[in-house]
Amino acid sequence: MLADLDLRQFTEVREARLAHGAPFVIAHRGSSAVAPENTLHSFALAIEQGAHLIETDLWFSKNRELLLLHDRNLKRTTGRDVNVTDLSTAEAVSTPVDMPGRDAPEPQFVPELVSLLDLALTADVALLLELKDPRFSIPSWARILVEVLAKHEFLTRVLVTSFKPRCLLAIREVCPALPIGPVAMNMLLPGPEWDFVGPAWPNLAANPLFVWHAHRNQVLVAPLDTDPTVRMSKHARQGVDAVLTDDVAATVAALSSAGG
Repeated sequence: MLADLDLRQFTEVREARLAHGAPFVIAHRGSSAVAPENTLHSFALAIEQGAHLIETDLWFSKNRELLLLHDRNLKRTTGRDVNVTDLSTAEAVSTPVDMPGRDAPEPQFVPELVSLLDLALTADVALLLELKDPRFSIPSWARILVEVLAKHEFLTRVLVTSFKPRCLLAIREVCPALPIGPVAMNMLLPGPEWDFVGPAWPNLAANPLFVWHAHRNQVLVAPLDTDPTVRMSKHARQGVDAVLTDDVAATVAALSSAGG
């Protein structure tokens, strides 16, 4: 579905959202409720369960290649107390991910972005990439991401987000057409300077006109709500464009129950 769209075109995405009849599902770090987060197994499982977009987090390795993990330090997800920015790509991708209670049928390792791009190219999914490494605020570093996406012909199938607006502005400087939008914990109303926004879900509860105002400015809305099932009917009624979730299967089921 989204693989056939140009995510840079607001009207095209909105028409697809309305035709779909429900918010699109974004898999937060893959299907991270049941699988080791930010692993190829988690991403593949999310696709199998019906996700439309895969969300993941980007850091640079010591040799300036792009790796997928949430924390700078690997201890929480691998047990190894080392910063990913101090590792070569070869060292990082040979580090097993070990998250008790979240299993995989075979050993998982810290993946590279290019591995996810290869997986996504064979599936009907788009990507939501969160910039974690602060060096993305430097245009020469931001260019590395843009060049990787261009090489894999993925520029039309990706949204780029961050808690750090400076990182997003560096992406815009390097590639003005790439859709960017902030994760926003305290945003009253979104301005037209962004292509999409990820407001904390209480913002939508406090301001019922948030989504309407965003769409009026041609801004897509995907609230930050990693357990959206309890608020699914409200999200759908407000007309959000996508929902973020740790549990893809439960969210797809909740959307179905809500009539989406």
